[in-house]
Amino acid sequence: MNRLFDAARASLLGRQRRRPLGGYRYVRLRWRVLFAAIDAVGWSVAWLLSKIRPAGASRASARRDPRSILMVQLDHLGDAVITTALLQLIRARYPRAAIDVLASRRNSELFNACGEVDCVHVSKMNRWDCRVPGLWIATTIGWGLRLRRRRYDMAIDVRGEFPHAVILWLCGARRRLGFNSGGGGFLLTDSAAYVANRAEIESRLALARLLDIEPVGGSPAPSFEPDTESRRRVGQILANELNLADDRRPLYVWHVGAGTRAKTWPPEHWRELLGRTIVEHDARIVLVGSAQDTVAVRRITEGLPWPGVLDCTGRLTLAETAALIERADLFVGGDSGPAHLAAAVGAPTIVLFSGTNRARQWKPTGPHVRVLRHEVACSPCHRARCPWTDHPCMRRIAPEAVLAEIERAMERTARRRLAQNLDGDHCCRNNKPATLGATSGLSSIAAISAENTARIVTRRVSEGRPAMFLADASGSE
Repeated sequence: MNRLFDAARASLLGRQRRRPLGGYRYVRLRWRVLFAAIDAVGWSVAWLLSKIRPAGASRASARRDPRSILMVQLDHLGDAVITTALLQLIRARYPRAAIDVLASRRNSELFNACGEVDCVHVSKMNRWDCRVPGLWIATTIGWGLRLRRRRYDMAIDVRGEFPHAVILWLCGARRRLGFNSGGGGFLLTDSAAYVANRAEIESRLALARLLDIEPVGGSPAPSFEPDTESRRRVGQILANELNLADDRRPLYVWHVGAGTRAKTWPPEHWRELLGRTIVEHDARIVLVGSAQDTVAVRRITEGLPWPGVLDCTGRLTLAETAALIERADLFVGGDSGPAHLAAAVGAPTIVLFSGTNRARQWKPTGPHVRVLRHEVACSPCHRARCPWTDHPCMRRIAPEAVLAEIERAMERTARRRLAQNLDGDHCCRNNKPATLGATSGLSSIAAISAENTARIVTRRVSEGRPAMFLADASGSE
C-alpha cells in the first residue's frame, strides 16, 4: 500500500524530479531555459571578442604558477567541508601561493580555521543568505569589483554557479576555473566536465585535474583539525558538566537539526531514541548545533532533566564542535554540516538521510560513515519542505533501525580498538593519539571496548537475538 501511495506522490511531483538536461544541473525548466539564453548570448559575444582580440599571449601567461588564488564558496557548511579536500591538493601543488576564500557567514568559521587558507572574505549577503529578494545581485557585482584590487592570478568556483562565474570574471583573475553546468561558462577559461549525480568529492577532484593535479594513493578525503585550545575547552566542559573523568561509559554526539525541514527527523523519533540509548547503552549524549537548534532540542527533551544528556546547542564554536565529535565514540545526525564535520574528523558517523537529495552524491565522505534512509518514489525532490503531512522519507526511518545501527557501529569500533591493541599501536578514539587521564594506555582502551561490547552482547542474548550481527562478522567498514 505504501508503495502505491509513494508512486502516486512521484507522479504528482514528477515535474520537480526532472533530470538535469542540456548540460545544466538545474532541475526546473525555467532555470535551464534562462541560462541557455544567457549562455547563447554570452558565447556569441565571446566568439566575436576572440576574433577582434586574440588571447594567445594572455592565455600563456595565465598558465604560469599562480602567486595568488581566490576560491569562491558561498553556500553551506557541509559543502565547505567537502572543499577542504581540494584545498589540500591546491596547497600541495602551489605551496608559495596566497590562497584566499570568499565565504558566507555559514562557512567562514571553517575556512578561518583551515590551515591552507591565508585570508577569508565574508559575504554577508548572497543567494543563500539574503533577506531582501534580489539584493544579492548587487552584492555579487560589488564583491567582484571589490576583489579586483587583489589582482588574483587564478580564481576557482567549486559549485558551478552563474553568480560565482560573474565574480571570477569581474575580479580580473587571469585563469578562471569552474563548471559550465550552472551557466556562465563563457566567463571561464577552464571548465571541468559536468557529470550528473556524481559524488561531490569527485567533482572537486575534477577541478584539481584542470590544474594537472592527480591525487597520489587514492582520492583525498575532507579533513579538519581542531586547535589545541578548542580541545582543552571541550575537555573542561565534559569534565565539569558530564563528569567524564573516568571515560568509561560511551560518549555519543547528536545533531538533531538540519538545514531544512525536509531533512529533519521527527522529534518524537529522537525522543524515543534518546530514552532507549540511555537505558540500553548507558551512554552519555551531547546535543550540538547552532542556537537555532535549541528549540528543537527542547521539543525533544521537553525541558526535563535527562540523565547523562548535555545540551550544548548554541554554546560551541565550530572548532569546539569538531573537538567534541573527535572525542566521541559515535556521531548521529541528519544530512547537515555537522555530519560532514564528523566524517572529516574521523568519527564513526550515522547519517539519517532524507529524500531531498541523492545520498550517493551528497553523503559525507569518510571511512566510518553509514547512511540510513527510507527509499521513496518521490526522491530526490529538491524541496526545503515536504508537501506530504506524513513526511515518509524521514518518518519511516524507525528509531529501532537507528538503534540497531548504533549497536553495529559500536561493535565495529570495539573490533578496531582491540585490533589496534593486538598490533601494539598507541592510539585511542578515531585512531588519534590522546590521553585518557590516570587510566591512559592500551589496557584502558581494551577495557572500555570490552565493557561496552559486553553490555550490548548481554542484552542481545537476553532478548533472544544473535550476539553479533553476521553481516558485520568480517569487520569491514
